[in-house]
Amino acid sequence: MTPTIDVEITSETTARAILASAEVDPVDLQATETETLEAVVHRFLHSVAKDQNVDLEVVYRKGENSRHLTVLPNGKVEPRTPSTPIPTTAPTAPPPARAEDSSAPPTGPVVVAAEPLMYETQSEVVPHPQTPAPSRPQDPSQTRSRTPQYQGADEAVTGPLEALADLVAAPASPVASDPARLGLRGRLNAAFGLKLVPKEASLEMRLRDAQTIIAGPLPDRALIGVMQVKGGVGKTPLSIALTDSIATYRGSRRVVCADLGEVGGSFPDRVAVPPAHGSDALGLLAEITPAATDVRPTTLRQFLTQQPSGADVVIGGAAAPLGYDQAQALGMILSQHRDLIVADTGNSSLADSWQWVAGAAHVAVIPVPIRTDAAIGAQRTLKAFAAVRPDLLSRTVIVITDGPGDIPEDEHDIVERFSNLAVPVCRMPYEPLFAGGKRIALSQLRRQTRDALTVLASTAIGLMDRAAG
Repeated sequence: MTPTIDVEITSETTARAILASAEVDPVDLQATETETLEAVVHRFLHSVAKDQNVDLEVVYRKGENSRHLTVLPNGKVEPRTPSTPIPTTAPTAPPPARAEDSSAPPTGPVVVAAEPLMYETQSEVVPHPQTPAPSRPQDPSQTRSRTPQYQGADEAVTGPLEALADLVAAPASPVASDPARLGLRGRLNAAFGLKLVPKEASLEMRLRDAQTIIAGPLPDRALIGVMQVKGGVGKTPLSIALTDSIATYRGSRRVVCADLGEVGGSFPDRVAVPPAHGSDALGLLAEITPAATDVRPTTLRQFLTQQPSGADVVIGGAAAPLGYDQAQALGMILSQHRDLIVADTGNSSLADSWQWVAGAAHVAVIPVPIRTDAAIGAQRTLKAFAAVRPDLLSRTVIVITDGPGDIPEDEHDIVERFSNLAVPVCRMPYEPLFAGGKRIALSQLRRQTRDALTVLASTAIGLMDRAAG
C-alpha cells in the first residue's frame, strides 16, 4: 500500500501534514527566516519518501484548490492529476497581483528554494526565485528547446539561473536550525530520519537558548554563591549539580565548585569523584609564598579534583574553616585559572567564608524546599544580603526544590511570597540522588533535573549582566 500524506497550507507560513498511514499525530510545519514554507514541506516529504524508500502520494491543499502529487525517494515530484496544466511558455502579459493571491494553486515547482520540487518531465532542475530575476538578452542558439519556463512573480524566467548564490540563504544559527531531538518532532526525526526543527516556543528551543547563555561571556572573577542559613535544604547537591551542568556547556576545566562550608560538611561525600587526602584549599594556600601572586597550573591541579562532567572541585579545610582572607586568596587563585566559581556555603551568615562569598558573589542562589522553616530561612538569608550587599538582592534566584517531607500544598504560598519580592523563582523537580544523599553525577540525574539545572544556570548567568564592575 502506497503511503499517503495530506498537506494543508493553513497560512502563508504554516502547514499541517497528516500522515494517515504512519499512525502518528499531525505534523505542524512552519517557515523560518532562512527557508520558505514550500521548502520546509518539500524537505519533509522527501525525507519520508527516502526513509521509507517508497513513492509517496501527496494531496497538496491550498484554500479550495488541491494538487495530487507523487514524491519519489530521489526527491522528484510527479503530478498525478494536477488541477491546472503545467505552463510551458510564458504568457503574453503577467497576471496582475497573482503572486499575492493565496488561493491560487501552484503552477510551477511548489518549492521556492535552492532545493525545489522537480517534475519528472523536466530536463534539469530550474529554481523558482522568490523575486523576479532581471531580464537579459538570450542567445536562441544557446537555449535548450526542452527547458520549460516557469511563471515568476512578475515575469517569466527561462532556463537555469546563473547566479545561484543569490538564492542560497545565509547559514542559519545552529541553535535554531538543528533538528529537534525532543517531543513529537524529535520522535518523528528519529523514526523517519527527518530534520524537523523545534517550534520557537518549545522546551527544546528554550533549552538551546539557555545553553547559549551558559556558554557565553562572563565577568571577571565570576562567582555564584549557593547560600541559605537554614541547614539541610540541599545546598551541597545543588552546588555540585549546578557546576556540572555549567561545565557541560563551557568545557572541561573551566568551572570549579568550592566547598566553603563548615568543617565536617557532606561535600566530599556528595561529589562523584572525592578529593584525595590532603587535597584541600588550606594545602593549596600553603603553596603560595609571600612574594608569589599565583600558582602554576600543574600545582593547582594537585589540589583540584576533576569530575566526570569536566568540572573541578576543591574542599575548604579538613582541620579548620577558612578565614576571610583565606577565602579571598582562594577565590583570587581559582578565578585566574577558571571562568567561574560556584561556592557551596555553610549555615552561618557570621562565618568568615560566608561573609566573603556574600561580598564577592555576582549572583546568589537560595534553595528552598517546600517547607515553612526553609522559606523562613530564605527570608533570613535575604535580610543578611541586605546588611552586607543590598545590590545582591536584585541578582538572587530562589530555587524551589522537591524532596521527602515537603508539603506540596504550601508551594503556592511560598512561591508567591518570593515572587512578590521581584526575585526570580526556578523550580527543581524531585531528584532521587539529591534526596537519597548519594554522590552526584550529572549523567545519572533524571532528564527533568538536568533540564531544570540548565534553566537555573542560564538564569543565574543572565543575571550577571547586572553586576557592576
